[in-house]
Amino acid sequence: MDTLLDTAPLSSIETVKAYLAAFSEKNIENALKYVSDDAIWHIDGDPILKTVGIIQGKVAIKQWLQRFPEGFQPIGFTLEPLIDSSPDVIAIGHFRHRIVKTEAIADGHFMIRFTTNNGKITRYQIFEDSLMLSKAHHSNNPHRSALVNGVQYGWDDHGGGSTLIFLHGLFLDRTFWSPVISHIETQCRCVVFDMPGHGSSGWRDGLDLNTIADDIALWIIENNINNVTLVGHSQGGMIALRIAIKYPQLLKKLVLINTTAQAENPLNIPLWHLRQSLLLSSDDDNRRSFFEDIQKVKYSSSWLKDQPKHTEKEINKLMNAAPKLLSHAMDAAIIRREDIRSLLKNITIDTIVLVGDQDSATPPDHGEEITQLMPYATCYTVEKAGHSIPIENPKALAQYLVLAIQES
Repeated sequence: MDTLLDTAPLSSIETVKAYLAAFSEKNIENALKYVSDDAIWHIDGDPILKTVGIIQGKVAIKQWLQRFPEGFQPIGFTLEPLIDSSPDVIAIGHFRHRIVKTEAIADGHFMIRFTTNNGKITRYQIFEDSLMLSKAHHSNNPHRSALVNGVQYGWDDHGGGSTLIFLHGLFLDRTFWSPVISHIETQCRCVVFDMPGHGSSGWRDGLDLNTIADDIALWIIENNINNVTLVGHSQGGMIALRIAIKYPQLLKKLVLINTTAQAENPLNIPLWHLRQSLLLSSDDDNRRSFFEDIQKVKYSSSWLKDQPKHTEKEINKLMNAAPKLLSHAMDAAIIRREDIRSLLKNITIDTIVLVGDQDSATPPDHGEEITQLMPYATCYTVEKAGHSIPIENPKALAQYLVLAIQES
């Protein structure tokens, strides 16, 4: 004889948990056991998405569940504890999908409101970034952007798996990493930022290396990314160190390239003020002269000699950049940069430090010093490389990144 306990319907939250468990296992028939015959599914957005629309009835909902894998290939999915407000249940989480039509990657937060009655779901409505999903269905362009503390940050999102976040140096943009990304994007997820003042990223008053580090950390937290391998070049390495000091819980590995923990040599500050005035000059010849001077610092002399097309293309791109934004970035990364060597002992993350044997901007002893001051850092020298290892020897860098991924 059945007891009252055996026949009592599931509570609202038990019903939703059972449905979500079946859905995650792609068991459509089992999921439908928790859906009422006349249930309503409400999904707003661009009709190009196979899952958008308002439908009613278990037959239509079954077809909706069957269409889901035709539009999306789940890569990652996290769900916070369900919120019980019977008869409603609120589910909040984060998804990361590959769009079948374009192979673009889409990720974002969602909230689902389930309404239940007598152990069955009677209504489902999801709230998510429908504009982002629409764009991903129309194009596989990896370019993304978001406002973080009032600053527009641009980034690219490639691949899947363990997450590597790339932060470039001064007078560059996210494309700086392209030769490296092409070697590793099939093995991991690569998030490649434009640093503030560069590329498509903006600026705000009060930004410095510390507050940029805060912005990047906030972005990581709010995008539900864990165990990050943070890869920083020059200025990006300085920011990566500051993130590792203040937000160690976010990181699994650290890769530092052509960087330093020191403040700029005071003897060099007058020269940088002069360079800043050339950058802000209305005379194109002055600005071009400044960028040519910077290239001599960024690259080894042999590489500059062998790559005239690259250097000219880079200068043309810099000539079209916003001088005031670059000046702000230069001021933060060089003129106002603080010495953080005393804090490096607090970084207990496994770290790879790469130095170029011909780097005149941050000579090898700067990287070696970082290694000596950090308990779990190892320094490697890349031969015939100046201050731009990701461009001058991308294969060598890719090998070290693969090593970091495998050790993770």
